[in-house]
Amino acid sequence: MSQPPPSYPVPSGYPPGYPARPVKYRPSWVWFVVGGGLIVVAIVVAIGLFVWALAGFLDSDATVRADGRPHTVTVGTDGDRMLWLDDARQTCSITDLETGQPIDYRPVSGSFERNDSHGDLEGLYRFDPGSGHLRVQCDPAGIAQTESVLIGPMPKIGSFVLAIALGILIPGLLGLTGIVILLVTGILFATRQSRPKA
Repeated sequence: MSQPPPSYPVPSGYPPGYPARPVKYRPSWVWFVVGGGLIVVAIVVAIGLFVWALAGFLDSDATVRADGRPHTVTVGTDGDRMLWLDDARQTCSITDLETGQPIDYRPVSGSFERNDSHGDLEGLYRFDPGSGHLRVQCDPAGIAQTESVLIGPMPKIGSFVLAIALGILIPGLLGLTGIVILLVTGILFATRQSRPKA
C-alpha cells in the first residue's frame, strides 16, 4: 500500500525569516473632507475671480441725470473714466471745477455693455478725470428726461483677461485635485478592510 506524498508548507512569497506583508486598512475619513473641501474652495475661488473680472464693468463713481442741468460729482483719479449712456444720442459737457477747463472725451475702442438697476447702458466715451471734481451736464435724448449717465472707471482689459485665465486655471487645479482625492479614497475605502476597534 502506497503512502501519500508528504505535505509541504505553501510558500508565502517571502524568504524564511521575513515578516508577513502588513495589512493595509481603509484610509481615514479625513481624506473625504480634504477632497470635498478642495472642491468647495475651487467654487469659491471661481466666483471670486469672476466678480473681480467683472468689477471694471460694474463699478461706478457717480450717476448723473440727463436733464440738461449741471451736476457736481467727484470721481476717482486713478485712471481714465468712462461715460455709460443708455442712448447714443445723449451729449454731455464736462468741466474740471478746480481748473475751470472743459474736459474732452473721446470714443472708446471696442464694445462695452452693462445691464443693472440703471437699465441697459453702453460705454461710449472715455476721458481723463483731471482733479476728479467735475461739473457734468448731459442733455436728454428722449422726451421723458429719465435717462441716467453713469461715470465709472475705464475697464482694464489686461486685468479682465488675467482674471478669466486665473478663474479657469486655479479652480480647475483645485477641483481636479479634490476629485482625484475623493476617487482614490473611495476606491481604497471600498477595497480594504476596516481598522480593528481598540
